[in-house]
Amino acid sequence: MNSNENFHIIESLGLTLVSHTKILNQQSIEAIISGLVQNPFFRDKFLVLIDIRDADIKMTSNEIVISSQLVYEGLKETGIKKFAILASAAQMNKAVEFVHAYRESSKYQVFSSLNATLYWLGITIERKSQIQVKLDYLSTY
Repeated sequence: MNSNENFHIIESLGLTLVSHTKILNQQSIEAIISGLVQNPFFRDKFLVLIDIRDADIKMTSNEIVISSQLVYEGLKETGIKKFAILASAAQMNKAVEFVHAYRESSKYQVFSSLNATLYWLGITIERKSQIQVKLDYLSTY
């Protein structure tokens, strides 16, 4: 992955955390998917939480549809369990548009709070501080 996104795998939770900062566009989404798929520690049935709260989304509606198809195609081979996007309130419309273009919306959702994200992923709230610390670290990297 390039310097705009960092990831951390918490094997005990079957969770991959991805933090994306700076500009989010089709090329950066391709880099995220490629990095996940090529990582030897990424496993089938993992959960993915991508934090884009500090990203600047630079995509048109058409680019969002194309990118969502790339994500869907890139991750369907991995057997991913669920894919959650954590977005700021200002990013919500574009993030929802991105997920709406997916073919399996039951696996992909957008959230504006970490509590709701963890609940949907099936991770207990007791793990929130651990996950928040890791997301904070990744976002400053």
